[in-house]
Amino acid sequence: MRKRVLGTNLRRLREERGLFLEDAAEQLSCHAAKVSRIESGRSGIRQLDLKVLLDLYGVKDPAERDGWLALARESRRQRWWRVLEDQLPQEFLDLIGLEDEVSECRGFQPGIVPGLFQTEAYATAVIQGGIPGPLDDAQKTKVRVRMERQKALTRTDPTPLKVWMILGEAALRQQVGGPGVLRAQLLHLVELAQLPNVTLQVLPFTAGACQGGPYPFLIYSFPPPAGLEVVLLENFASHAYLETREDTARLGGAFDHLRAAALSAMESESRIMGIAEGLTDS
Repeated sequence: MRKRVLGTNLRRLREERGLFLEDAAEQLSCHAAKVSRIESGRSGIRQLDLKVLLDLYGVKDPAERDGWLALARESRRQRWWRVLEDQLPQEFLDLIGLEDEVSECRGFQPGIVPGLFQTEAYATAVIQGGIPGPLDDAQKTKVRVRMERQKALTRTDPTPLKVWMILGEAALRQQVGGPGVLRAQLLHLVELAQLPNVTLQVLPFTAGACQGGPYPFLIYSFPPPAGLEVVLLENFASHAYLETREDTARLGGAFDHLRAAALSAMESESRIMGIAEGLTDS
């Protein structure tokens, strides 16, 4: 994912200077196809070559240059989930990579508590899909990875992932795993909402129709120098990633509309607690 971010932004720098792939290739004494692979994220880039491109693209500020060089170094670092490459779908690996790299996540989930906020019991019920019985090895791996992903909320290096999530009221009432599991999940949401990097709002049933429709989405934002945003659209069978400015701006506008229509953070916490108190552990 960092290779893609680095490459996308190098292409942006090149295009802003009005240069072509061949101009960059000439400076690196290589074929234009190599530059294309770097910009598409299919290949990494050596620190020396990156410095040459930064000179060509007019990036002079020492702090900004250090940021680019750090991004290139990080793109080569082995990630914890790579040992699971043969056990998880590629789209799920992409999602884990995003959450490990970005600084901020905004999103809307109308019908289910999102993975970053799930308790182990709730996650187990989701992954089982309503089919009772013991988990198989693949399901156990998915639950373990989901719990590992949540460390992004309390990590120290880099700073904790900042999350602003809007939940549809249906997500708070669908009794995934039964009333006892849901009650524990709702209390967990209230605990998470106390974190300084987590903002949680509830979109009540009374809000009516909203921009974007009843469709879940997540907007991931990368820290400087990348400054890139990626939208994730999820459905039952696949994931889709949107990276154009038009797409991110459109979904960003939908998020702002939902945020304005939702209950405030304090009202949301009260609504969640009220629903939880109406559930029993049976």
